[in-house]
Amino acid sequence: MIESFYEITKQEIQDHENQIMAKDREMEVMEDNHRVEVRVYVQKVKHLDYEHKNNLKRVQADGTGHMDEERDLHEHRETVLRSTKQSLKLELKERDLSNEDEIEQMKQAHEKNLMKLREQFEKNNAALEGRCQQRLRDLQESLELRRKVDVHEIEERKNLHINDLMKNHEKAFTQIKNYYNDITKDNLRLIDSLKNEIAAMKKKAAANTKLMHDVSQENKRLSEPLAAAIQEVEHLRHELKDEQKDKLSLRNAKARLLYLAQQVHDLKQRQAELTTKYRIMESDRNALYDTFEHTVQTIHKKGECKNLILEQRLASMDDQHARKGAQLQEILLAANLDPVQARRVTETLGTLLDSKNVKIRNLQYKVAKESKAYNDTLRTFTEKLTQFGIPEEEIRALNFKPLASNANVNPAGLVAVE
Repeated sequence: MIESFYEITKQEIQDHENQIMAKDREMEVMEDNHRVEVRVYVQKVKHLDYEHKNNLKRVQADGTGHMDEERDLHEHRETVLRSTKQSLKLELKERDLSNEDEIEQMKQAHEKNLMKLREQFEKNNAALEGRCQQRLRDLQESLELRRKVDVHEIEERKNLHINDLMKNHEKAFTQIKNYYNDITKDNLRLIDSLKNEIAAMKKKAAANTKLMHDVSQENKRLSEPLAAAIQEVEHLRHELKDEQKDKLSLRNAKARLLYLAQQVHDLKQRQAELTTKYRIMESDRNALYDTFEHTVQTIHKKGECKNLILEQRLASMDDQHARKGAQLQEILLAANLDPVQARRVTETLGTLLDSKNVKIRNLQYKVAKESKAYNDTLRTFTEKLTQFGIPEEEIRALNFKPLASNANVNPAGLVAVE
């Protein structure tokens, strides 16, 4: 029965290990797919960066061309005005006062028209930008929520299955350990009782031997009449029969003792084998604990590096965005473009800025996700150490600190985008 239970338990452990290997293969496939998606996203980011550079060069080239045209026109006008100035000098002196008023009125009218055009342009640009931003946010939120829900469901199923396998394995190991400990205790008690019975039988056999010796000595010394001697002989024969029965019982007890000694030897061998297996399983558990601790430390270091890199990239992108905005304003003011061209340039730059904002939000989401994954791993590790009976002082002595994050304690992968 013990061997059958051991074989069944061994088969169950093998099945659980096969299931764990299958889940590991599934996780490797998922990781490969994730790496492919990351490469695709990196390629898209490079493509967007390339488009941004080309658009920036085109805007600079357009601005330079407009400035050259304006400079040529200005030089032509200056030449014409200088030639006209000499011929109209006297006439300008006569009409100086009237022309000043007329010029002032024209300037005011021109400024009013320019102000109206600028306000109309800003209103149209703000309305268009608001509609595009709202549409982009709605689409991004819907797609991001769908992706988060899918990833969350997959990670939850994986975590639940792994926890069930670990709990079943620990439960089966505890049952086997308790079962064989009970068997060992019962065998030791049985051996002690058999040793006591054998000692009692040896004492009884020694007493019978001494009795036979005394009877033989008494027969030699007695010289009673024949009837008394015959009666005594009959009595001694009866006692001899009892002694033969005792000898037969002694032989049976010795045979039983040998059988039980063989059983004790077999049980000791079985106990040694089980003790060896227990030590192997305990060493595997310690190795798993060390591997888990090393993995947590590695994840902590990688998470800190990724967070630092992403924060640096965000800071550099913010600075670059501020510089590009200032350069754009300078170019628009220097070029003195008409409203249509200014609106076209603003729309193009608004599209580029929207793509950069999406990239920035994605990087912020990655930072929050990595921080939350590290915090979830650290929390699970602490709970497992507590379940294994490790004191809280030793856990705190490991100096594992959670990262600062605005994410909540929902399952891993469910991180909201601000």
